[in-house]
Amino acid sequence: MTLHKGHPLTMARHEALSSPLPEVERVQAVDPRWLRTRAELFMEAAQLPFTLTFDLARYSHVTGLKFHAHYAAQVFLGEHGSRLEIPLMAVNLAHVPTKEAADRLFAHEVMHVRWPSYGHKQVAFDRAQTVLDTVGTLAA
Repeated sequence: MTLHKGHPLTMARHEALSSPLPEVERVQAVDPRWLRTRAELFMEAAQLPFTLTFDLARYSHVTGLKFHAHYAAQVFLGEHGSRLEIPLMAVNLAHVPTKEAADRLFAHEVMHVRWPSYGHKQVAFDRAQTVLDTVGTLAA
């Protein structure tokens, strides 16, 4: 599962995800510490643990997958028949300029891990928005 420039409808659904952050915070830059704290809220909201890494070379080494430069994020669940107990999520900091972008990214990737059969259907993004709303409640 990767988040990158893709199908226009998918991108529109992704961009429609609404961060629960106040407008002034949405445009603020992120740092790894903030992202880790935010990821914890997403794990709680989705009732789904994952390991977060920003070390893309390590991610590729561990998973055997190429992490392309245009990817914003990718989640590795393990191989069919030997799934990881806790998925590994890699985030490319170069493609996450703001807190709003981070919220959308986490919601999108959690959506794929939590409800993989929905793909990029509207129902998947509806559930991703519910997770985002829950994150807002938890952070308040």
